Amino acid sequence: MEKTILAIALSSIDFLNSFEKARLLKELMAMEQAGLGDPLGFISEGSYGQIAALAGRDKRRPLRALRWNGAEQLRLAKKSAKEAKALGIGCLLVLDPLYPPLLKEIADPPFALFYRGNIKAICGKCVSVVGTRSLCQEARKAAHDFSYDAASAGYCVVSGLAIGTDGAAHQGAIDAFYDGAAAFCSTAAVLASGVDNIFPSSHKKMAGHIIQGGGLILSEWAPGVPGEKWRFVSRNRIIAGLAPATVVIQAPPGSGALLTADFALGYNRELFFHEACFCKNALAISDLVHKNLEAQGGAAAARKIETRPEAYVADGARVISSFEDFERNFEGAELFP
Repeated sequence: MEKTILAIALSSIDFLNSFEKARLLKELMAMEQAGLGDPLGFISEGSYGQIAALAGRDKRRPLRALRWNGAEQLRLAKKSAKEAKALGIGCLLVLDPLYPPLLKEIADPPFALFYRGNIKAICGKCVSVVGTRSLCQEARKAAHDFSYDAASAGYCVVSGLAIGTDGAAHQGAIDAFYDGAAAFCSTAAVLASGVDNIFPSSHKKMAGHIIQGGGLILSEWAPGVPGEKWRFVSRNRIIAGLAPATVVIQAPPGSGALLTADFALGYNRELFFHEACFCKNALAISDLVHKNLEAQGGAAAARKIETRPEAYVADGARVISSFEDFERNFEGAELFP
């Protein structure tokens, strides 16, 4: 349990990035082995300056308003660790051998991944499947069928457990397992909260099926952390970072799924749009969103109007019709471990 307490405590230090936290962990372990101190005691009693110095924090990086209370952070970490033990929640640190190598390559990989289920699900071939919550029927079927076929072919389908595209994608992988087409429930749901807090609550049953079938629920947030709007953007970088390719099923202008697409491009990963994104009903939804954004006015709305699938395709993103079409066009197989 002490490893989990330390992992949770370190992950909560918001003035350090993942690499600095990893450096701090190494220093604390060396300190303990040399008989120079207890890591948990250092976290509890250490000042901001002491922690930052031991972690080698880059002094050039701006420091936000600081409210550091090590004793309180340790208390919360111990509380979260108890919950993790009770629920069978595991913890994978960025230094661990099983940590996904592709995720480690991104600019700021999660220091810790807290999970329920089979962590090895993300150690093989992965493809990220994302899209809007307001899904048309054609896109819903596309998300399900693409993921069913991907799971059947041995890919882990990575998505975010939200309603709409995410749910349809996870369900496709679940169905492939229960139909006997996949060896296990080959899907990973990345949450914007602790893995003890399934959101939306309507997907608790789905989360249970994923875990029971050998799939994975994971998050960079410790048990007990609630889902907040800003955490969904942070979550999206993990969805993009876990796979060498991201497939967007449907995304009207300004959709959060296009943020994931941006992360994928920023990580030099491949980006695809499913043809369902451009079907009649999907385009009707996009036009409605476009009109609503125009009515809102302002710079933010204008940026969202410009951020639409057609722009990505014009810049070189490919359009696919099925999983088989994806495999024919996918050029990143060498990225798989």
